[in-house]
Amino acid sequence: MKSASRRKIKIPDLLKEQDSQNVNIIVELDLLSSLMKNLLCCKYCCSSEKIELREDLKSRRGLAVSLEIICHNCGESMSTMSSKILNKCYDVNLRLTYGMRAIGKGGAAARIFCGLMNLPPPPAKFERHNSLFLNVLKTISEDSMNAAVHEAVIANDNNSNIAVAVDGTWHKRGYSSLNGVVCATSVENGKWGNGMSGVLSIFQRSETSRNACYTQYLGDGDSKGFLTIKEAKVYGDTEVEKLECVGHVQKRMGTRLRNILKMSKGIKLSDGKNISGRGWLTLKEVDSIQHYYGLAIRKNLSSVEDMKRAIWAIYFHKLSTEDNPQHAMCPLGEDSWCGYNRSIVTGEFYIHKHSLPESILLKVKKVFRDLTEKDLLKKCLHGRTQNLNESFNKCIWERIPKTVFVGIETLKFGAMDAVICFNDGYVSRIKVFEALGIKLGYNTERALLIIDNKRIFEAERIVNKVSLEARNKRRSLKRKMDKQNLDEENEYEAGKY
Repeated sequence: MKSASRRKIKIPDLLKEQDSQNVNIIVELDLLSSLMKNLLCCKYCCSSEKIELREDLKSRRGLAVSLEIICHNCGESMSTMSSKILNKCYDVNLRLTYGMRAIGKGGAAARIFCGLMNLPPPPAKFERHNSLFLNVLKTISEDSMNAAVHEAVIANDNNSNIAVAVDGTWHKRGYSSLNGVVCATSVENGKWGNGMSGVLSIFQRSETSRNACYTQYLGDGDSKGFLTIKEAKVYGDTEVEKLECVGHVQKRMGTRLRNILKMSKGIKLSDGKNISGRGWLTLKEVDSIQHYYGLAIRKNLSSVEDMKRAIWAIYFHKLSTEDNPQHAMCPLGEDSWCGYNRSIVTGEFYIHKHSLPESILLKVKKVFRDLTEKDLLKKCLHGRTQNLNESFNKCIWERIPKTVFVGIETLKFGAMDAVICFNDGYVSRIKVFEALGIKLGYNTERALLIIDNKRIFEAERIVNKVSLEARNKRRSLKRKMDKQNLDEENEYEAGKY
């Protein structure tokens, strides 16, 4: 089983033998000048003792400086800039701008960095370089999003009616921020397909700009965006179906139970006791019920009835006591999560030590009823979450930290760079360099490849761990079945009885 990162990122064959001339290095000027004095001589007077390498301070252009070689014996001199000029900007300054923004920093941080490194200060109009990258990133990110939608259509058996997970994120917490990003990621391939505008405009332009219809909307349960889409009837008579994020539905269980716990403090239940305390409904117990509620949904995607039965099994499992075990809905067999049903097969001794009082379970029964409604569970049969949207949001705010105010242009810069890296890996930044005419360089290639390979390695490690656990479980079950079949065969051996 391949990880999402492995499927998305195509690692190009870039690295060749290192070109020692195609790199940038930091070198102390006096050391370089000393080296030249020992090796060079003036071509005009052949003197080598009075040759000096120095910087013309008046010709500084950010990190690009004018290097001048002077022969004090004859007065001749030669000069050159330390960096090539591209698009009316110097290569080294463009790299500095992109590099700082890639780590969520701007001109102020660049000045601190250059100062501590004893480098010339960055360009005075640092942010002016953003516009060059913004134009290029817009084109490359649009291509990436178009390709993402095309892949999703292919994965959907060439059906252009696809499902998307929609989410919004604000630059500042709450709803007072003027800057925010709305994104739509494909449920099929996990790539980012739309963004930088409101939900309605994303759906309205999907047919013309993406050649697809987003007929399934995976989002929060209280999503205003979906209500807007539904009322607008963006696809005419074709209705957009609402899908629930399994992760958000799972959180509802915990939220509802915590609210009951909070509102019932100091109030006596039907048995005259409080709701909280040792052996009663605690925050730890709430987390446990929420966890098992999520598992009941994820492990029973075959039907709503299976899902509903598994959820109610949690309720009656907690209600069970030594005198009144109620495990009819719990799964059977040696691999069952229910210790009571497992003990029936294994013969192990079982004690009901995780039960809750009946008075508490009566108090929370309505929560179980509400969260096992057929319409709700039907919207969870896909088993998907908005985790991909959350991952993409993180990519944006890594480039545009929420602790620093930025303008809309800088926000677009960060969002578009996040798109190409999220969809196609850090190696997609090669296209940005090429579009600006920047020669990539060995060290740049190597750094981008290392980052992507590490991302793939970590993703594969997690997937392999899950796959290994699943394989071990299947092998264990197969061994038990083989042993059971062998025992049955031995029952009928000739001359056995």
